[in-house]
Amino acid sequence: MITTIIEHSRVYGTTARISEHQAWPRVILRQHGFEWSHSLNAFAAPGTRAWPFDHFKFAKVTRELRRCGFPVKVVVDNSRPEADPIADALTELFDLAYAVQRLGAALAQDMLTRPGQVTAERVKEAQEAVEAAYAKVEEIEKRPGVYEQPEMKDVWSLLTQGGTDVGLAPF
Repeated sequence: MITTIIEHSRVYGTTARISEHQAWPRVILRQHGFEWSHSLNAFAAPGTRAWPFDHFKFAKVTRELRRCGFPVKVVVDNSRPEADPIADALTELFDLAYAVQRLGAALAQDMLTRPGQVTAERVKEAQEAVEAAYAKVEEIEKRPGVYEQPEMKDVWSLLTQGGTDVGLAPF
């Protein structure tokens, strides 16, 4: 029997896990706003991470799943976590991205105002620093729940801007 477990926590938001692979529960979840999260390996409802569980919003999906013969278990944890790993990861990512952007802007400014003093060695060091930051961002992005955050678009934009300023191809 296919069972759907809908869980809510203030860290990962509202997620739905299906016990077996079948199309019907997936279709129903997508119709009600759930999207597949590769890092969580479950369906996730966007925008529910920092808010209490919305019983009215998710009553429709549970009713629809039960009407189609799929048992549903709802687990709600509205307590505030002492530490939020996703928020901590995003803070770390933005710190790296802003550092790369400042490095790129400083190098670009130096190349405009005093091009004779910018050596190839200095450019190479800046490129290596950007590549190291890029590798660190990829590592942090693999943590559960981080990849799907809308702030990641801003992080990658800042990294691309800093990387192109030091002479690297866009990420």
